[in-house]
Amino acid sequence: MPYARGRAIPKVSRAGTRFFAHPPGRAPEGAKESDLHLYIKAQILIGARAAGWDALPEQSGTTPDGQEWRADVLCRRPGKPWTVALEAQVQLQGEEAYRQRQERYMASGIRTLWLVAHEPAALHHYWLRPDQHLPAFKTTTWKDQDGRPGAHVHVDRLSLSISDFVAGALSGQLQWSGNGRHGIIPLFFREDQCWHRTCRKRVLLAYRAEAPRGDPLEIEVVQAMEGYADAYAKAQVALPDLAESPRAFRKILASRCPHCQREIRYQREDWAGQTATYKLPVGITIPVQGSHIGMTPHAQWHWGPESRWPDWAPSGGIGPISHQPLEMRPRRLGPRTG
Repeated sequence: MPYARGRAIPKVSRAGTRFFAHPPGRAPEGAKESDLHLYIKAQILIGARAAGWDALPEQSGTTPDGQEWRADVLCRRPGKPWTVALEAQVQLQGEEAYRQRQERYMASGIRTLWLVAHEPAALHHYWLRPDQHLPAFKTTTWKDQDGRPGAHVHVDRLSLSISDFVAGALSGQLQWSGNGRHGIIPLFFREDQCWHRTCRKRVLLAYRAEAPRGDPLEIEVVQAMEGYADAYAKAQVALPDLAESPRAFRKILASRCPHCQREIRYQREDWAGQTATYKLPVGITIPVQGSHIGMTPHAQWHWGPESRWPDWAPSGGIGPISHQPLEMRPRRLGPRTG
């Protein structure tokens, strides 16, 4: 073993096979690795060092109970113990294997970030409900016309180079949000006009709400959730044309014009797609029985300051509003639509 300076370690695999291994850190760098894997590791090293951290590839260790691990890149703050491992997972691996390997690192006091560069469907359930104990991120890879590899990491609707992602993560840009029963509900408004001839001013009417996975929710159900009233009040301050939160009236909804206070009655989704619509995330506290209506706590990795997180809102607050342009001229509302 020329790379081990003549030394070798005898071992026995789980299947009973006897073999020799290099001492930790002495394996030939790049042995049996694809060009893509080597490229990702090199970019990780560049990002870690750009953040001011020490970083070395192919570092090994064992847990207190003797289980071995080997990190693609191991990082530490200058003068401190090794504390962060970064893994470029190019070969297909299921969630159970990710968690088993993560537990080994945790047992050794090492936090780990995973760049999932294989088919993402292998982690289908994780993407639906990520958790902070397994920081894993979809990583898209490619090769250009000259065969040179490239890759981007996807987080919070951003597509970052590997070096930028690693540098940012090690500098505090990567943050986890998710605790207890904090939930986020998208509330939809449509743009209309007050029906009364002495007013005729622009109004925004709430007509729809959604669960986190896009299933429709009755607005009346959302109104009963803790935090909704405070969030809606903040929305009215931010949007002066927003009518009061609607109430059920027979089979339709009723609200009041924010300008003249006259009642407006309207169908729930009758003109969806025909008028300009707005989407506003509101932060609420999910009721104990929330799972029965498709409500799950917000749990996600975010990037950068809280004010830039997409589709996020603090409890009892609102997030950034998004606008869908007008497609057809809205029809004037009457006092009794329906």
